[in-house]
Amino acid sequence: MKPKPNIFLYDDYRSYIKDWFAWKKGSDQGYSYREFSKQAGFKSPNQLLLVIQNKRGISQNSLKEYVKVLGLKHAEKKYFQLLVDFSQEKNLTKKKNFFKEVSDYRKKKGHHLQAKEYEYLTNWYYAAIRELVMLKDFQEDPTWIAKKLHGLVTAAQAHQAIETLLEIKLLERDNSGNLCHTDQYITTGNETQEVAAFLYHEQMSQITLEALKSKDTSRRNITALTFSVRKEDYDSIVGELNKLRKRIINFVQHRLVQDEDDMLYQLNLQFVPLSVPPKE
Repeated sequence: MKPKPNIFLYDDYRSYIKDWFAWKKGSDQGYSYREFSKQAGFKSPNQLLLVIQNKRGISQNSLKEYVKVLGLKHAEKKYFQLLVDFSQEKNLTKKKNFFKEVSDYRKKKGHHLQAKEYEYLTNWYYAAIRELVMLKDFQEDPTWIAKKLHGLVTAAQAHQAIETLLEIKLLERDNSGNLCHTDQYITTGNETQEVAAFLYHEQMSQITLEALKSKDTSRRNITALTFSVRKEDYDSIVGELNKLRKRIINFVQHRLVQDEDDMLYQLNLQFVPLSVPPKE
């Protein structure tokens, strides 16, 4: 019999419930969604299935019933509630706070690798330092890295970033012992992706603002357009932005000279509404 799923390995409560149900059914072939509802005192026989399918959430009133049937106690119970709050919170600022709590909980529970991945997702300079490695004059010296990034990070932060990037295998060492990229990437649940994207763009927007104020126009290019469109034009414009992004990626990846880079740049594409949408 497989062991019960470890809730502390999850950042999505629905994924945990789905795996828990599969585990429960593996030990009791007759167990069903109806049986779960009966144990929890729910009227709907498909309550659990609807939650797993993201067609229904978990209310604060029903939360204790889920905890009881799932057999969660003490820290497990608290973490499950945190995952529910994290998933169902609509305000991104509050969601960010729940995200940090999830990360801190993983650290306390000793899930070191997952905590390191969260660290990468929530600090913009991890991705920057990973790309900095590709510069022809790169030096694996935290002080050099800090200066190269305009002092926006400390030497200690740069050192920690390299250690973490090596640990989660986003960087590795070649035969000469030099740092280089890997083909590894980090996958997360949808909720984590949403908040990680929010945190990343929040930080990068601040850096762009600083560049607008302090960098000479010969070293930065920042433009903006304000225009009106029809609702149905949105997807077409997003499609054009995606084409542009792909063309730039293709250019960077297929340049004739790729080992002489001497600068690290950040490109942000933003297309956001300024007005309230019309009523449906």
